[in-house]
Amino acid sequence: MWHETAQIYFDPDTAHDEVEGQIHRLVQDLPGIEHASLGRNFEGSWGAGDFTLDLCFASSAFQASTATGLERLPGILRVDRMAYQRLGGGERAAGLRGGVWRTLLFRVRPHQTLSHIASLERDLLCMPSFMVGIRNWQLSRVCSNSTWTHVWQQEFARIEDLQGEYLTHPFHWGWVDRWFDPEFPEWTVEAISHAFCPFSKSILSLTNSNNKE
Repeated sequence: MWHETAQIYFDPDTAHDEVEGQIHRLVQDLPGIEHASLGRNFEGSWGAGDFTLDLCFASSAFQASTATGLERLPGILRVDRMAYQRLGGGERAAGLRGGVWRTLLFRVRPHQTLSHIASLERDLLCMPSFMVGIRNWQLSRVCSNSTWTHVWQQEFARIEDLQGEYLTHPFHWGWVDRWFDPEFPEWTVEAISHAFCPFSKSILSLTNSNNKE
């Protein structure tokens, strides 16, 4: 399987509903597509686009035309798209419906040590052990040409679990934040994009199911 995520940026004068419909029609007809999910980012997302798009293809051979097709749609300014390979993750709520899909894109600093990067990845994957509101999660490394190096995805049943427990938890600010804060000697991450949007049914359950086939 070949997995991609994208932040889609619209022209401010564009009618979002119209372009959203065009994106749905485009991705449904992509050759080799296994599943696709498109969500309008909530207010409070930052460093992100207007929509989050997630795609799964049968293999890398089928994805070449995706960006070209998206960027040709009227009203789209740009598409920040990347493929990724899963490092780790887990599920508490397989088949979760009507929740919140959060995507954190981040870039580690150039020439950062492999040990620092590995420690950062371990700490992120420990977060669900402390935060029961994270229902499903996945950490991945970007494997395509991109300004980003990692994709950290979570599914929540309620927006309050993201904006409350996750963003304010002591493990987050007292431990994990050292990798993101220039004032700490462990500073490893130099840029982030934080997007969250609704989903109708669990994206990670579909991903995990496809990976097992």
